Amino acid sequence: MNCLTRTSILFLAAAAAGAHAEGVLDPALLGCWRAAKIVLHTQDGATAEDISGRCSLHFKEDQFDSVCKTATGTATTTYRYQIVHPGVYAATMAGSSFRTEMVGSTREYAYRIDGDRLHTATAPPPTPPAAPAVAPRVDTEATRTPCP
Repeated sequence: MNCLTRTSILFLAAAAAGAHAEGVLDPALLGCWRAAKIVLHTQDGATAEDISGRCSLHFKEDQFDSVCKTATGTATTTYRYQIVHPGVYAATMAGSSFRTEMVGSTREYAYRIDGDRLHTATAPPPTPPAAPAVAPRVDTEATRTPCP
C-alpha cells in the first residue's frame, strides 16, 4: 500500500469525525460520509491529491470507523474522538487492520459542515511523531452518504 493510500485512510477516518464533548453530541457529524477529495501536504511543500472516493467514514456517538478499498482489499481503522474546542475534535486511533504501530496516537482536526459537505483540516503535531511519518497537513472534503 503506497504512502498516499495509507495517509489517506488515516486522514479520512479522522477527517469526518463526529463530536462528543462533555456529554454533548454534534448530531450533524453522525452518520456516513464518503471522501470526495483528500489533499496531503508534505514537509517539502509537495502535495498529493486523491479523488477516488474509495474511503468512507461511519460516525457513531463516541467513535468512528474509516473503511477504504485498496488494490489488496479493505483497510479499516477505528478511532475514538471528542470535541476539544468548537469546530475541533481530537481523534485517537483505537485499532487498525494495517497501521498497528499508530494505535494510541492522537491528532486534532478542525472541521466544518456546509450542508451535506464535511471539510476537515489537520495541522502538524507540535513535535515530530515517533512512529512512521505522517503528512504534516491533510485537507479533506467528504459528502454525506447513506450508511450500508
